[in-house]
Amino acid sequence: MRILVIGAFGTIGRKLVPALVAKGHTVSVSSRNARKEIPWPELGCERYTLDLLSASSIPPALEGIDVIYYLMHGMSDGEQHSEREVRAAQNLVASIQQSTVKRIIYMGSLLSDTPQSEHMQARLATGKVLASSPIAVTELRAGIIIAPGSAAFEVMRDMVGNLPWVVTPNSIHTLAPPIALSNIVVYLTGFLDLPETQGKTYEATGPEWMSYRDMMERLAAHMGWRCRIVSTQHLPMSLATAVLGIVTSVPKSLAKALIEGLSERLQANPAPLQTLIPQTLVAYEDALSQLLEEETVEVYPKRWEDGVPAFRNFSHRHGFYSKCASQSITVPASAKSVWQVVNLLGGEHRYFYMDILWAMREWMDWCMGGNGRDHGRDDPTMLRVGERVDSWRILSVEQESLLVMKFGMKAPGGGGMQITIEPKSKQSCELNVELLWHPAGFMGLAYWYFYAPWHQLLLNGMTEKMSQLAMDIEQGQTP
Repeated sequence: MRILVIGAFGTIGRKLVPALVAKGHTVSVSSRNARKEIPWPELGCERYTLDLLSASSIPPALEGIDVIYYLMHGMSDGEQHSEREVRAAQNLVASIQQSTVKRIIYMGSLLSDTPQSEHMQARLATGKVLASSPIAVTELRAGIIIAPGSAAFEVMRDMVGNLPWVVTPNSIHTLAPPIALSNIVVYLTGFLDLPETQGKTYEATGPEWMSYRDMMERLAAHMGWRCRIVSTQHLPMSLATAVLGIVTSVPKSLAKALIEGLSERLQANPAPLQTLIPQTLVAYEDALSQLLEEETVEVYPKRWEDGVPAFRNFSHRHGFYSKCASQSITVPASAKSVWQVVNLLGGEHRYFYMDILWAMREWMDWCMGGNGRDHGRDDPTMLRVGERVDSWRILSVEQESLLVMKFGMKAPGGGGMQITIEPKSKQSCELNVELLWHPAGFMGLAYWYFYAPWHQLLLNGMTEKMSQLAMDIEQGQTP
């Protein structure tokens, strides 16, 4: 069977795709970001870059496809994401009618009797749009999924990991049925073998219902953290959302959507699904253990991505989502010339701008017993994976295109620097420099916010100076 997984690089898709391939299916995958590295290069999946808001990008990905798994949501897209989700579904439905697609399997959300939050309304509306097509749709609804990168789970982990005290609205006592990602994957793949599930909606739950407070307390206990949770009816949702945007690494738009859904009293009847696809449901604590085991994997992609254990120093306390400061500039020079400038990092030019600030940070690290004052490079002529640039360690190198380095000084979190060069023409390219940070607890967040103004100042000056040096090289000057 030929299958297209839309949203394949998300939390569910990363596990679903290998499971489908293992069952002998031919799987194509799509994502919105063409630069994002494919998580399973060994599987040989055909890849498409889809912008579902642009209908013209959809038809090529549908050629020869029998089944679509629709895992996309827009909670991280900010305000009015529900309108974009509906429009995306409408564009897909319009494109499907001229294709070979026979079936859609849609990952939705458990709902209350009268959904009020934008997130749940968007999930419901998207399901209705998909069901309006002449193609048979199977919808699977679930609540909180226990897995790295699951937004609701990461909010809880950040809160109990970052703060000794957590003040929450009374809706923290609302019950929900968390479910392990492995159980979700079994349900999703099982639908393919059951044609009688077409045109129907099923609800998936874990083995027990528990309050969000209970989930957080059991999570803290499992991780060995201490956190006291206090609930009050006087905490405005707007304030709770604002605080979450500060104390959690989860994007503010995601946190807002999840906070709004706390008071929704979810309804579910999992019996029909459990009868159709029987399996052992993973207990909450066992799902947490599975998650911790996943976060010990040492492989990492070439480009910086959220959640990668190596980028988070293999620490469960380091936020899944990274904080980022970045600066882009169009350079009137070739990628080759810009790369020559990048290759000067850590040498005579240090970091090209206000090196006094870098030096101050290095001295602070040295005073704390770190290696911040260990200047120099293992190879002064070429950037190589595994070698060092001052206290940085090189993780990835693509000549004239990419440099990723891991931060090596003592700090409450894990981070790095990523430099990318994208050619625009023979004599022009886009230079982008990013500083990324996975905070460890409240101190990690405080560290990031303290340095944030200086980061932007440094990046602005750094990219301007790098651009000037690249232009000098173009004119035959020695930098």
